[in-house]
Amino acid sequence: MDVGDIAFDRRFGHPVVKDGCGVFGMLRKVDAPLITDRMAVSGISCIKYRGSDLGAGYAAFRTSGDSGAAPYRVQAFVTGPKAAEEIASTLRERVGPVESQNMRVVDARRKDLSVWEAAVSAGTERDSAMEAAVDSINAHLFDQTFEGRIFSFGRYVTVYKEVGYPAEVAKMWGLEGDRGGADMWIAHTRQPTNSPGSLPIWSHPFASMNTAIVHNGDISSYGSNMELLNSWGIRSHVGTDSEVIARLLDHLIRVEGLQIREAATVLTNPFERNISKEMRALLYRYRGARLDGPFAVVAGYADGRDTYLIALTDRSKFRPLLFGEDENYFYVASEENQIRNQSKKAKIWTPEPGAFFIASLREGLVETGTERNTGTQSRALGDNIAAPPLPGFSRIDATGKEFRELNEFIFSACAQKASGVVVENCTGQRYLGIGISTRSDGSSGPFKVVVSGFPGNCLANLNDGASFEVFGNVADDLADTMHAGSVVVHGNCRDVVGQAMQGGTIFVRGTVGNRAAIQMREYAKERPFLVVGETADDYLGEYMAGGVVMVLNLAGSQKPARNYIGTGMVGGRIYIRGGLEEHQLGLLPQREDLLRYLHAQTLDGSLSKEAYERVSRVKYPSPQLLASTLPEPLLIRVLTIFFTTKYTKSLVVESRTLNQEDLAMVGDRLRQFCESFSLPDSTLQTILDSKFTIIRTKDEKNELLVPPQEAQVEE
Repeated sequence: MDVGDIAFDRRFGHPVVKDGCGVFGMLRKVDAPLITDRMAVSGISCIKYRGSDLGAGYAAFRTSGDSGAAPYRVQAFVTGPKAAEEIASTLRERVGPVESQNMRVVDARRKDLSVWEAAVSAGTERDSAMEAAVDSINAHLFDQTFEGRIFSFGRYVTVYKEVGYPAEVAKMWGLEGDRGGADMWIAHTRQPTNSPGSLPIWSHPFASMNTAIVHNGDISSYGSNMELLNSWGIRSHVGTDSEVIARLLDHLIRVEGLQIREAATVLTNPFERNISKEMRALLYRYRGARLDGPFAVVAGYADGRDTYLIALTDRSKFRPLLFGEDENYFYVASEENQIRNQSKKAKIWTPEPGAFFIASLREGLVETGTERNTGTQSRALGDNIAAPPLPGFSRIDATGKEFRELNEFIFSACAQKASGVVVENCTGQRYLGIGISTRSDGSSGPFKVVVSGFPGNCLANLNDGASFEVFGNVADDLADTMHAGSVVVHGNCRDVVGQAMQGGTIFVRGTVGNRAAIQMREYAKERPFLVVGETADDYLGEYMAGGVVMVLNLAGSQKPARNYIGTGMVGGRIYIRGGLEEHQLGLLPQREDLLRYLHAQTLDGSLSKEAYERVSRVKYPSPQLLASTLPEPLLIRVLTIFFTTKYTKSLVVESRTLNQEDLAMVGDRLRQFCESFSLPDSTLQTILDSKFTIIRTKDEKNELLVPPQEAQVEE
């Protein structure tokens, strides 16, 4: 058996890579039409390549408008009538009358496993009794051998899940066509991690009362989360890290009485942020509920009066997540094409790390997940702009085509010494032009690939001389390990632009996401350039070892780049048009940890209370402030313990206009950038007249960039 037989699923006529999970959520606005089965299925099945045939599912939320009026809708997988009767008998005894019982086989391949559904009539005062009964039933049915499991027991949520791809699971459950309208749907593809995944009980979504979640990632806090659930008396679990999120969110809101915003804050665990004393108290009280590890969570919650779409992302944003809105609906998705399949003109934006999104059926957008103007991130430039007429270029319509077919077209044209190709109506296809090289083909000019639409991950990876131009937005991992050539993007780029890039040029008219220019480096005489028209998110230039990054902030944002800029940076130079705060550079130690240590020093007299209070009043204590406040022996200890790490390097930061040495390096690139997007001469002049924050490493040796006399002054 070769590796390909293991890595690919060929049941659908072409290889399907077992990739990361995919999530989707969609909520209607108060006067908008209900969301149909077809819309929910298309929102997740279009990213089948992110999943596998080991699990998929959906949760639909239908609100009665009257809290507590609807009966509990109980759903269970059972191995036969005996298990179904045990469930019914226990619910009847401990909760209320069991009505409308129904048992059917959902997956014809698995005739020994059926779905049992019933309605249980009881008021809201029976919520605790229902939860306790469900946990008791599940513990009994899953004791020695598997006999069954209740997987949903809420009043307003219905779960449809099985083993298979999203379209297969939808067909099993009869989710086809324009029926089955709901206020909200969430959906998932790929089995949960940290579980056997051989039964549908391990498929997403996971539900708890009127809460359901789908999740992409790994919860490293699973142990402490489980301990907290156990202390609350919630002890029956299927054994996957994803399930705990549903149980935690449900309990925090329904039992502990937290507001949705408070519960979301606790789960995302943003201890690095400047939050209120009251919120810090909640974070401490519910510290066992805080999530850690890489995660992107889409959750639904309903209380009978309203329905909420919630999305959470980890503090480093290691999993893709996008938000969207149009006149009728709110969206959460792993990739842009999921939203574009529903709405060509939706406004789409990315969350900040450690942030959350909340939308309400009744109240509208509650939390955007970003401090920035979402309109700036979305940009009309990101709409599906038609490529201009290009005589002599071959064209291919990407509609319904898989990336291999598109790449065959691209590489064939390149081999035939064509001027270039146009790929029209791109909707999320990955790996386009990956590994293309034109430097040794003897052609008179660079081969050009023009893309109209929304290409997926890994566009132009390993590019070695070709020219790419995209009329639309670009997904994650653009131009990874690019050696030469150029990429021009008329919209926005998501995370990880130009990773390990060591040559060529990338121009982005809009914004870039997290970790742009990570590990960018110079090789021999090759110096890469990344020029961004608007703003950049966290970790810009992380572990950067060479090259030049420019963030032009053409819309005049108050925060042109976010946090952790130049973390671990050892070379190269970053130019950011506008000002930065000192705490945005590098990865500073946790403020709470530092203050606890300093407070302990006041107890033994190593630090005065006045000095401690001076430090504690500052939002982000910097080494400079500490040097002017702490006695030298304590300062040395603090700098050694908290600031001497692989993430903290000596950076030289200047705020000034571009000088002659700067212009010798970046002047031509700035002119090319403005020409690429047809910006007027006045825009270029404004850029040249502006002050930049310029960041470089303290030991940078490039004399062209750092005149010796300036370097001596800074030292």
